[in-house]
Amino acid sequence: MRFQSPSPQESTTVTCPKCAFEQEEGTECLRCGIIFAKFKAAEQPAESTKVPRSAPHPQPVRRGVWSRLFRILSWLSVLFTIGVLLAILRPTPPLEIQTDPQAGERIAGKMAQLEMAIATGRSHSLSLNEAELNHWVRESLTMASTSQEARSALKDVRLNLMSSQVRAYALFMLYGKEISLRLDGTVETRDGFLRFNPTAGQVGSLPLPSIAHNVVVQKLFESPQNRAMFQLPPEIESIGIQNNTLMIVTRSIGLESIFSQPELGP
Repeated sequence: MRFQSPSPQESTTVTCPKCAFEQEEGTECLRCGIIFAKFKAAEQPAESTKVPRSAPHPQPVRRGVWSRLFRILSWLSVLFTIGVLLAILRPTPPLEIQTDPQAGERIAGKMAQLEMAIATGRSHSLSLNEAELNHWVRESLTMASTSQEARSALKDVRLNLMSSQVRAYALFMLYGKEISLRLDGTVETRDGFLRFNPTAGQVGSLPLPSIAHNVVVQKLFESPQNRAMFQLPPEIESIGIQNNTLMIVTRSIGLESIFSQPELGP
């Protein structure tokens, strides 16, 4: 009986993963010399570290230029308002005025002459210099502040006479706060009231624009607390400033008008 000898196993080929050389199966490449096991071990961690590409994150929408500008302007307006209020609440120093110890006595004599002229219906001119004028204003202010019927918001008034103009300083109460006001201008009489035409001024330490002068003056002169103080007697014809002097001129009433007036009583 004849036995057939076993045929040798067919050899398998492998391809080098680095240089792609085909060769019989072995542990290393016959061309480039790499060891297959070490090459595969080094290749697997590199593949595992690959991070899948994710979808790009949406970029946040940038704010527009106009919104940023509006925000900046809002902050600037707040800072400006705070600065204006602080400037208004910071009073300016009072004016330095001329003083004279004899001013009170001279005013008493001049006022007596004025009353006599008014009683007799004669025209009369009364002149007051700066010291006399401020003494007279202070006395009037004191009388008004102590009177229950004519209580005034004014706390202090000072006047500088400058040629034909006057610089006025006033300290008054507004909503429980002391506010100082300084105005330059001219004085006149209108509709039986003393009026002031401002040319410059400031509230506290804040300079006033020209458009605000009339508003501030109207607030001061037309307020119910101060209106009575600036009303002139009917006998006064005009009040003005000439050559650093306040001039008060009374009306001239004829004798016929005096005698024709009815008697008020025995």
